[in-house]
Amino acid sequence: MNPEDLKVTRESEEETARDRYLKGFKRDNLPLDFFGKPKLNEVGLKILDLLKKEDLTHEQAYASLQYVYNLIKYESNFLKLN
Repeated sequence: MNPEDLKVTRESEEETARDRYLKGFKRDNLPLDFFGKPKLNEVGLKILDLLKKEDLTHEQAYASLQYVYNLIKYESNFLKLN
């Protein structure tokens, strides 16, 4: 097999794995009105500003959000988040 073919296969596998990982974070969010819009809107804007400041790509930002979501989900087993 050509070394270039191996590179393409590896990149395809990484892309597929990345796509599967990002599917866990749904992009369609419920209206914030149900959860306390002013506070959540403020927090959301702070998170967005941080992602911009860190100069992340769109995919990196979503991966970061997915990671935080997973951490919150894990910690919710032990803590009551206010």
